[in-house]
Amino acid sequence: MKSFVLFTALTMPFALSAQPKPAAKDAPVVQYAMPLFATPGAKVKVILRGQKLDAVTEVKSGDAKVTAKLVGKARKAAVPNNYPANKLGDSEVEVELEFPKDYAADSVALTATGPGGTSEVYKLLILAKPVLEREPNDNFAQAQAIALPVNIEGIIAKERDVDVYKFEGKKGQKVKFEILAARLGAPTDALLTLYDDAKGVLAIVDDTGGSPDPILEAKLPRDGMYYLVVIEASDLGGAQFGYRLKAE
Repeated sequence: MKSFVLFTALTMPFALSAQPKPAAKDAPVVQYAMPLFATPGAKVKVILRGQKLDAVTEVKSGDAKVTAKLVGKARKAAVPNNYPANKLGDSEVEVELEFPKDYAADSVALTATGPGGTSEVYKLLILAKPVLEREPNDNFAQAQAIALPVNIEGIIAKERDVDVYKFEGKKGQKVKFEILAARLGAPTDALLTLYDDAKGVLAIVDDTGGSPDPILEAKLPRDGMYYLVVIEASDLGGAQFGYRLKAE
């Protein structure tokens, strides 16, 4: 049924860091960041989302080369009705990070401190010069053109959002698409579908290896245009539902 609904929507003009255990019973818990990645060489603002973050007074970087400071006040965060509050988190804090231009690490360790103690380390991934998802890309006609290989920073921006990417493929070419989201603590449960130029389904993958993050591999049957579609398997969406798409 979902495949039929997805196809209809398309044809119309629509282990890194799991949830950490708290260091103490009342310590804050950082579940994920928004966005899920930071780009080095500039000041970057990220929102840390999780539990008991509304009383956080300090966020520290584990790397002396990276400075971290709070922006505004830590706060409670609303969760939409029928959404999994334990996955989305009930509070958040905004942080400004400053990286040196030559920063070469693939992640930076962050901790949040409040009256109840200090959180376990959250590793914020570093992604140099990602391609950003561009809306609208809700159907085949609006598909965002990409060239493989590429890293894309995307978001399932709303309920029943559909993100469509298109690329030129060659007969016999082996392609691989991997989502990184749930493994970073994000609530995103992505589903990948690969279509050929006739809009026929070539492959569809939900979970892989016990993780909600799908990995889709395929051998292309002929030269032509191909479409990769990313949706949220439970039709949820919002600012919290980020993902990285690695396409090669």
